[in-house]
Amino acid sequence: MERQEAERIARTEALYREVNERIAEAAGGSDGEDATFVCECADADCTNRIEATLDEYETVRADATAFLLCPGHADERVEAVVDRADDHEVVRKHHPQVEPVVRELDPRR
Repeated sequence: MERQEAERIARTEALYREVNERIAEAAGGSDGEDATFVCECADADCTNRIEATLDEYETVRADATAFLLCPGHADERVEAVVDRADDHEVVRKHHPQVEPVVRELDPRR
C-alpha cells in the first residue's frame, strides 16, 4: 500500500470519528442511551448508520486506534476486527502508516 493511500484511509476514518464525537455530544452523554452513529470505515462514500449505546461508543473511543464500523466494512490491510456485535464491529488499526495518523487526529488526545 502506498503512503498516500494509507494517509487517505486514516484521514477518512478520522473524519467520520469527528462526526461521531459530535453525535455523542448531542446525545447528551448520558450512559446507556442509544444513539445513531456513522460508520467509521475508509469508504468516503459510505452512508451507513450504526445504532449503539453511548457506553459502547465510549468503550471504542478509549483507544485512539479503534473505530466503529458496520459489519463487513473492515479493511484487513490496515485494521483487524477486535469485537463484534449484531449490527457493528470494532476494529483496531495495525498498519504502520495508518496507526500514527489516526492517533495524531484523535480529537481526545
